[in-house]
Amino acid sequence: MSVEVLEAAALFALVWPFVAASLWAVRAARPWVIGLLPWSAAPALAVALLVPDLTLPLPETLLGSGLALDATGRVFLATTALLWWVASALMVGRRPGGGGERRSVLPALLAMGAGFTLALADNGLLWFAAGTLAGYAVYALILQDAARPARAAGRRLVILLVLSDLLLFELFLILAHAAGGTSFADLRGAVAALDNPTFVLALMTLGFGVKAAVLGVHLWLLPAFGSTTLGVRVALITFVAAAGLLGWLRLLPLGEMTWTAEGVALHGWAFATAATALMMGFLWAGQRALAGGILMALTGQWLWALAAALQRPESGVAIAALLPMLALQSSLALAALVLLDDAGRTRHRALRMAMAWLAVVLVVLAPLPLFVVWIAAGPLFALDLVALDPVALELAWPSVAVALLLGRFIAGMTPHEGASSRSRSRHPQSRMTLGAGLLVASAVGAATGLLGYPPTGLWSPIQADAPDWSYGSAVAVAVLVGAVSLGWLASLRARQRPAPGSVGWSPTRVPALHERLRALRGQLRHILRSRLPGWRDAILDALAAAASSASACALVRRAEARLMRWESALAMLLLAGLAVGWSAFGG
Repeated sequence: MSVEVLEAAALFALVWPFVAASLWAVRAARPWVIGLLPWSAAPALAVALLVPDLTLPLPETLLGSGLALDATGRVFLATTALLWWVASALMVGRRPGGGGERRSVLPALLAMGAGFTLALADNGLLWFAAGTLAGYAVYALILQDAARPARAAGRRLVILLVLSDLLLFELFLILAHAAGGTSFADLRGAVAALDNPTFVLALMTLGFGVKAAVLGVHLWLLPAFGSTTLGVRVALITFVAAAGLLGWLRLLPLGEMTWTAEGVALHGWAFATAATALMMGFLWAGQRALAGGILMALTGQWLWALAAALQRPESGVAIAALLPMLALQSSLALAALVLLDDAGRTRHRALRMAMAWLAVVLVVLAPLPLFVVWIAAGPLFALDLVALDPVALELAWPSVAVALLLGRFIAGMTPHEGASSRSRSRHPQSRMTLGAGLLVASAVGAATGLLGYPPTGLWSPIQADAPDWSYGSAVAVAVLVGAVSLGWLASLRARQRPAPGSVGWSPTRVPALHERLRALRGQLRHILRSRLPGWRDAILDALAAAASSASACALVRRAEARLMRWESALAMLLLAGLAVGWSAFGG
């Protein structure tokens, strides 16, 4: 097949969702566009699987942008196409004959085309434009049902997207000025040549972290997961992986520089992100919010891998080659878990649970090649322990958080007395079929990653040897399996159920502890009222009322409400601008 035909196929796969979106303006063509929505991802999937590596310059687009299909982009294009195929099929088939698909089709096509552009873009400006379009299209998808929780989640997301796009635009300006170009090769060279990379890495982490939901800018993810439909939840998994992790991989020249201090900072950020996801997953009720917590913990896992590559440049190339497969395996397996949980009570209940456990195994096995690469580089800390490799436990922490949440998620899928099936899917068999397809794809990614083969494409030579499994990797496997078991057993022992009328994302307190605190407060108030004069009693009543509203959940809600205001966003933007100006003046 000629190069021109391959380039035309890649360009058609990218342009087709936008062409279908433009046809939406013709009223007579709308039923046809709705029917073609699930198939709009098929050309991109075919390109990812069949077309070899190529480069397609577009000199008249965004100051000389271009497209490139390389090893990293191929995996993310396949992941995006698979998940969007499933998500669009769920959106169209959710309410046949209703208005749900009509509200979803246009933003779904725009988000789909933007996701394909993210995977194929070879230029910073084109990538920035695609990421911006993808973010606001996802915002429109979240608001498709116009429910109150969805509006709150969308308001948080759109404010954070404004800040994210401003920070990323400033980042691309700084790097383009230093590099003299906007291609990713030039931008990576500029990043590698930085003398003081702390500020640029902070911009990068915050800008991409909004879309990846790292700690501090994660406030939109769990409400969005809890208040949206099944198809939109699958699309959110795609958005987090493509617009978050892929941005870091495109700009960071892993293996070409040593940023020890910055790597330690990212390691701490990954630790905090995973710990927050773990805390929210065990304190908040609802399977939907728990799935969002797993996605946030996966972000911490990916961020940890980037920190490991920055701390040890000798293993940075191998980690950069394995990270796309980690994203493919974990994203597809998480999407399969979401679909299987939504399938509800089916005739094949045992098969559903077996497939769910297989998905958990695939997610747990995803980071093991990274563990092996990390351990093979030698101990990071000067610790001499004969019986146990401390690095294996230290590096496994984000994955332990993922494993604990997965165990709790599986426990919530276990049928129990009193469970209602009215809120379940209308077509559980189709959910199981889609979940099985995603599991097959993630199993292929697992086999590729565990054997040490980077995603170099079907025609490229293998660039890495099979990993040398060690005692430390066996310890990591045992720790992850134990974490899954602990999460499962803890959730079976004390299962939390959402309150009546709840959509599953709002925080709830443990009933027994809440009742005990309430009784204790009443007893203290009775004692104080009988012992103190009236004016002191009034003061104590005010203090008691303030203390009753000062619970951890109430404080978090008030802090988030104050943070998610335009005044706070503008103040954050002003501080970021002052920091940029100070950095430029200091340079």
